[in-house]
Amino acid sequence: MSKQKKIGIALGGGGARGIAHLGALYSLQQYGIPIDMISGTSIGAIVAALYAYKGDSREISDLFLKAQDSKEFKALQLERIAKNARKVSRFENVKGSFINYILQKRMGFLKASLTEEFLQSLFGEIRFSDLKLPLALIAGNISQSKGVAFRGGDLIKAVQASMSLPMWMEPVEIDGDLYVDGISHDVVPTQILREMGADIVIAVDVSLRNKPEKIRHALDVHAIAETMSVNRSIDLSLEFADIVIKPDTQGLLWYDFDQSAQLIKAGREATKPLIPNIKKLL
Repeated sequence: MSKQKKIGIALGGGGARGIAHLGALYSLQQYGIPIDMISGTSIGAIVAALYAYKGDSREISDLFLKAQDSKEFKALQLERIAKNARKVSRFENVKGSFINYILQKRMGFLKASLTEEFLQSLFGEIRFSDLKLPLALIAGNISQSKGVAFRGGDLIKAVQASMSLPMWMEPVEIDGDLYVDGISHDVVPTQILREMGADIVIAVDVSLRNKPEKIRHALDVHAIAETMSVNRSIDLSLEFADIVIKPDTQGLLWYDFDQSAQLIKAGREATKPLIPNIKKLL
């Protein structure tokens, strides 16, 4: 009798685009694809941790979407950031003065205490030991200049570290070291699933692959070059995956949380055609 193959799923970073993970998990559950372990980076870490605890895509979707109406989420002022970021001319006018002044005075726009309060409202007292599935959360230890996969310890701190986007959010201190968003190390954490014993690895990639509309100045050149570097790193990670789900999230940026319905639909639609391929691997 053949041994049951273990399936691991890696949920990539991408800010609001990661809401598509909820749709991908929904389709996998709908078609009876079991998940035996899960990893996540950034927003993928939030979704992965919720799924590892609840094990039900519908339940975590409801929980996640309701959380966007909470006072703790609103305290993050992501709508304000989005408003400024969408007004390109206004954003550029203040970039050289106010923004630089703020960044020279502290580690990020959003205080770590605010992201911690939001996560506490979402997770409550959940610990790694309470999880139903093995979980790995990726973060960057900037004190030691290395990546880390959290598989135990303080769950909220691990999620917070994985989602702390440099510049926008303050780094998180854990045992004297500072941690930032896992995109600094592994955006779609597939390899860790192999190390955890996964026979089949499914990756959900919500990276931004838009072609630049304009290349106007040094800031654009830097941003485009940085995106190319990150995407190359993602492509290397995806080589460890057997199945890659790529929801259509193009045109949506990391702060577009008001597009949740569209993103969940994109996750579902990208996953359904791949179900036969996944079942063949089983």
